[in-house]
Amino acid sequence: MASINLDELSVAELDRLKNNIDYAISNRRQSELMKVRRKIDELLSESGFSIQEIMEVKASRKPVKPKYQNPNNPENVWTGRGRRPVWVEQLLSSGKTLDDLLIAE
Repeated sequence: MASINLDELSVAELDRLKNNIDYAISNRRQSELMKVRRKIDELLSESGFSIQEIMEVKASRKPVKPKYQNPNNPENVWTGRGRRPVWVEQLLSSGKTLDDLLIAE
């Protein structure tokens, strides 16, 4: 790539260079967008799905297994993610530790 010494250019030359760069970026962006669009159109036609169907699909998350269980009520379980349930806070304040609440595997 050619090196340009910007210090040697006048304001008018710098402005012209800036406009040329802006124009080149705009053209390149449009060209790359069209490439992406053609790829998407190709994938859509091969898949048989509409763009609306594809955009409405949400990635399904794998359910997380519970990691902790209330020893006083085995139905109360917690994955260890998010805010601690009230029963966990109560047991911790009564002297238990999270290790005491771990579900044995």
